Amino acid sequence: MNPIPERYARQARFHGIGTDGQTELMTKRVLVVGLGALGAAVTDQLVRAGVSLVIVDRDYVDVTNLQRQTLYTEQDADAKTPKAIAARDRLNSINGDINVEAHITDVSWDWLRELAPVDLVLDATDNVETRLLLNDFALHRGIPFLFASCVGAYGMNYTVLPSEAPCLRCLMRHLPLAGQTCATVGVLAPIVQHVASRQAIEALKYLTGRVEKLERRLLIEDVWENLSQRLDVERLVDGSCASCQTRSYPSLVSNRQQTAHLCGRDVVQVRKFIDGIENIAQRLERAEIDVRRTPFTVEWHWREHRMLLFIDGRILVHGVDDPGVAIAMVDECLGT
Repeated sequence: MNPIPERYARQARFHGIGTDGQTELMTKRVLVVGLGALGAAVTDQLVRAGVSLVIVDRDYVDVTNLQRQTLYTEQDADAKTPKAIAARDRLNSINGDINVEAHITDVSWDWLRELAPVDLVLDATDNVETRLLLNDFALHRGIPFLFASCVGAYGMNYTVLPSEAPCLRCLMRHLPLAGQTCATVGVLAPIVQHVASRQAIEALKYLTGRVEKLERRLLIEDVWENLSQRLDVERLVDGSCASCQTRSYPSLVSNRQQTAHLCGRDVVQVRKFIDGIENIAQRLERAEIDVRRTPFTVEWHWREHRMLLFIDGRILVHGVDDPGVAIAMVDECLGT
């Protein structure tokens, strides 16, 4: 057996991990969806522990992210670098011994079904639809799904295990997820780190084979009010749940959603088939529209609104909240 690299020496000395556990960690591959505050924090911890990652995010770095999203810099915000790329580069600079596979995309069942095997799925998203998609994907693959959420000074953690219930779909009607976002009530950086640390420790338990140590309860904490609850949720199993009971997985359908709101900003995302990002840039320039290119995006302004096109055909329309208006603007620029 090859010796454990010196960088992991202190971790390997912990009795719960040991040399065997550390060896296991270095063979694992984890999917992390969302690279905002939670995603930045938990990927930092897992990479330092020796875990390889598949990281996914659809957005770019904005200056408002810097208060709590610890992987990013002012230079990333100025350049509007896609979070997946900025995170990958930062994580590789932290630990060059592991592999970080980065994707700039909006996660869908069409994308997930082609994903090579992963050992674990971590939720670091900001919307219910994607969480339910990941819940169903993990159950379908027979791997755990680590749900996490935070807003204000309030956070939640729960581990969905494929052999046990309830799953996230069962719990959804009982969780206080709706009505508050970081844009409306703010978020404190310490609660992000707290929730991410909970998520990371559960990941380390599972990845090292210490399944008996996993927390089966729903954790709810308010660090400002000094409140903490551990709730037994076994009685909340929905006997007709399409995810963990009948296993019909309703979220695993081809993506038909044309638009989506981005959390915290007046931004609507529009999906559109494009014939190549460079072709679009040239078409706009021929129309005498100023274009800014990066390796990953094309940016321009239309009717005083900023438009940002990603290579996968997603256009972010800034300064609008009406999906119909956003679609009309995209069609006006790029054709129907």
